[in-house]
Amino acid sequence: MKNFKLFALITALLLMLAACGPPSTANTSEDNNDKAPTTKDGKTQIHWLQHWVNEQGPDKINEVKKAFEAKHPDIELIIDDIPFAQEHDKILALDLAGNPPDIITASGAWLTEFADAGIIEPIDDRFAAMPEDIRKANEGPMMLPYKGKLYGTPVTNGNIGLFYNKKLLEEAGVKVPTTWDEFMEASIKLTDPSKNRYALTGNLAAEPPTVISYEVMPFILQAGGKILDNGKAVFNSPEGVKALNHLKDLIVINKVTTPGELSAGEKEKRANFSSGNVAFMFEGPWGVNIQKKLNPDLDFGVAPLPKGEKTGTIAQGSVLSLASKGKNKDAAWKFIEFMSSAEGQLLWDKATGFFPYNKDTMNDPFFKEDPYLKVFVEEFETFDRIEVIDHYLPNAVDLRKQFTTEIQNFITGKKTAQEALDDAAAYWNDAFAKNK
Repeated sequence: MKNFKLFALITALLLMLAACGPPSTANTSEDNNDKAPTTKDGKTQIHWLQHWVNEQGPDKINEVKKAFEAKHPDIELIIDDIPFAQEHDKILALDLAGNPPDIITASGAWLTEFADAGIIEPIDDRFAAMPEDIRKANEGPMMLPYKGKLYGTPVTNGNIGLFYNKKLLEEAGVKVPTTWDEFMEASIKLTDPSKNRYALTGNLAAEPPTVISYEVMPFILQAGGKILDNGKAVFNSPEGVKALNHLKDLIVINKVTTPGELSAGEKEKRANFSSGNVAFMFEGPWGVNIQKKLNPDLDFGVAPLPKGEKTGTIAQGSVLSLASKGKNKDAAWKFIEFMSSAEGQLLWDKATGFFPYNKDTMNDPFFKEDPYLKVFVEEFETFDRIEVIDHYLPNAVDLRKQFTTEIQNFITGKKTAQEALDDAAAYWNDAFAKNK
């Protein structure tokens, strides 16, 4: 009887998932779940699941669609959009239902999980057949193999910089801080709870577990530490302890951060900064357009992250991958190849304000001369330490959650910095050992 009930439950779940497809920004008479190989006019349809229409608006994303379809008039690109917080679980559900999109946007933290689960397939042969200039321009830390195979080409890239509210700094007579000491001093001066003003907004929520790249790991690098070394977690170092104590000084001792730090996510963090009552935020280049959209009147700037013992930041991004169960892989690959080229990335970045991975695109004046984006270029060129970690973590989502939980344990006084980092490192290294 138990087996029958379990079978019935699974069957009901599959039927429910099969009925739930992500919303599309394109007008099509075809049912998204059927995803027939061709439309009525004979064009091959490919579905791209991503989350940026929510953040950037459909008009800008559709510029990319039009450009691609102009180069490939036999293909129709259908853009399926879903909020980032729901995207990971939606991909799992669609794959389970046997109805995945042709092109999956895999955040770095999802890549290894999707690869191990067979949701996305290796692209080594396809990538090797790309033009040489595209292959060379995409070489780098986000294109290293996982378990000997490539699983996606980068579509967004970026490190973390310091966003600052120009008006608040000017009113307080504070210069943009360049060191930890200057940042702490400025933060204390800029915080006035009676006026609902705070120096820093952040997010230390465990869901979605993106917070450590913004709020914690850069501090570890700036303290002189590392996150990974020779395939092991090494953040539980004296430098890691120093970084966590610096973070606690900001949040607990000097109380310069917005209330609700331990439950705030990216959405809350960005809303706090856009309100005009917060002086600083740690954010990537993708956040520039988000802030302009949230509050067009907000006068903000971007500066390099303050230096501790060293300069350091985390780099991360998303890749475009082929769904293993996709129906139109050859056509889907043409879109991935387009988005990997200097032309495709420049068009994408100009439309969305994102930061490229293609080296040729990064050298374009659009990035070198933009007052916001040039900061991220300079960090890539000058910072002492830049680590990319997500693409090589086994089940990175789980490891990030565990790390964040331990940070919360430290901030709330349940553990010392060393205990929290030791427990997180042990969990990570156990995962590495099991994944060999």
